[in-house]
Order: sequence, then C-alpha cells, then structure tokens
Amino acid sequence: MINFVALPLIVAIAIALLGSRVLDRLQPATAARRSSVLLAAVPIAAVPTLWLIGLSGLAHLGLRNPVIDWSHHLLPDYRPVGAIVGSASLVAAIAGTVRAGRVALHYRRLRCTETGPLEIIETDEIYAYTMPGPAATIAISTGLRNALADDEYNFVVAHEQAHGRHRHDRYKLLALLATAFVPPMQSVTARLDYYIERWADEESLATTGAERRLAARTIAKVALAATSPTPALGIADRGAAARAHALLAPVDHPAMTIRIQSALIIGITVSLAAYQLHHSMMFGLDIIR
Repeated sequence: MINFVALPLIVAIAIALLGSRVLDRLQPATAARRSSVLLAAVPIAAVPTLWLIGLSGLAHLGLRNPVIDWSHHLLPDYRPVGAIVGSASLVAAIAGTVRAGRVALHYRRLRCTETGPLEIIETDEIYAYTMPGPAATIAISTGLRNALADDEYNFVVAHEQAHGRHRHDRYKLLALLATAFVPPMQSVTARLDYYIERWADEESLATTGAERRLAARTIAKVALAATSPTPALGIADRGAAARAHALLAPVDHPAMTIRIQSALIIGITVSLAAYQLHHSMMFGLDIIR
C-alpha cells in the first residue's frame, strides 16, 4: 500500500518544512549545519522511494516484466489511482535526476582547484563572489573596489574568505541537489542560503573587527550587485535587507529550549528518513531474491 511505502517520507518532509523555522533562532553556523542535515536526509530517502513507486505505476499501466510485476503490490489496485500515482512518481524521479545532473555539471564547470586565491576582474560592474572548489577563489570587480572605502572593502574580502574557508560551496551544492530531487524543500534551501551568508557576515566581523553598523551599510551598498553564478557565493546573494537588520539588532543567544527543539526536529526527520530508506532497501532486495 502507498501509505506503507511512502508515509514515513511524507511525514519527514512535513516535519522538515514546518520545523525548519525553529532554526532561525540559532546561531548562523549551527543553523546552517542543521539545515544541511535536513536537506541531506530527505532526498536520500526520497529518491529510491520515488523510483520504486514509479515502477509500480508502470505495472498498473499494464507493462510487464519480472521487476515491474514484482512492484505491482506497492500501489492500491483502485483504478486509475495506482497508475496516476505511479506515473507521477516516475516523472518526478526522472525529472529530479535530470535536474540534479545539470546542477552537478554546472558545479563542475565552476569548480576551481588551481586558481589563485583572489582574482581582480576589470569591469565597472559591482560584485564579489567566491567560486566553488578547494581553491576558494574570490572574484572581485574593480567597480566594487572603487565603490567602497577601505574598511568596507576589507569586510567584503573577509566575508568571501569565510565562504571559502568553511567550504560553503558544498552546502550550496547540497541545497541545489536536494531541491532538484524534492522541490518542496525549496523553503529549507532558501533558509540555508541565508544562514551561510549570515555565518560569513559574523565571521568577517570577528576577523576584521569592523563595527556592525559598517557591516550592515556595506551589505546594503552592494545589495544591487549582479547575481553570482550559481553555485558561487556572493555577499549580496541572499536576504541583504534581513542580514543588515540582523547585524543592527542586539546580539541574541538562543535559549536551551530552542536548541533542544531544533535537535528534536533533526532527530525525528533523520529517523523517519532512515525508516523510509530501510523499507526501500528491503523492497529492492526482494527484487534480487
């Protein structure tokens, strides 16, 4: 039955979507790490489940072979429910695989391994971003350098260095792949993008010793910069207004109850995803037997 095959996955997605808002009240680095766990757990469980239900849909459409015949029981026999649900699942699985492949190829094209740590681009456009890859290459336009005072420019460089030092490109890649397979996770992905920008903001403050008001002003000045090439990371990428507001607000430390709630959300989601994955693996082993 469909509720037996996919119910844990459906509940896991619902908890991840509803519970991810609690992470907003954590420190940015902690929130980013916990969001990445949610974004990893759900697709790992979703992908095999979608393919299994898709195979069952083919059986309900009348296609016959040993593998498809085996999967017939995964969906109800009520016509045309089984065929519709299974076909939709198969389309989602194929579309997700194609989207994920495009994300991986784009990431591979942008990935830098041997380029120098800082590249100055001769252009009047205003932008700064960190390219993905272990080289942590930072691209900064002369337009941005000329538009900022020295202390503002130092904050921007420190922000981009924080992205490279903590390999935030891996977080962004995970978010893009998760959304490719499970589009409803887009809201969690958007939050993760915001968290890693806030993480870089706070670390650049600690590195440069800049005032929080200066940091907020700098983010605002480059907020209209050209969009960074996905999955590169730029200082004006996500929620510039919200980030500036957070920098100007009093520093708040999350209460123990918030940390416990977020840990429970992560634990329940991961447990449900693991439970879903267990059943998917068992069904797959039945094919071999």
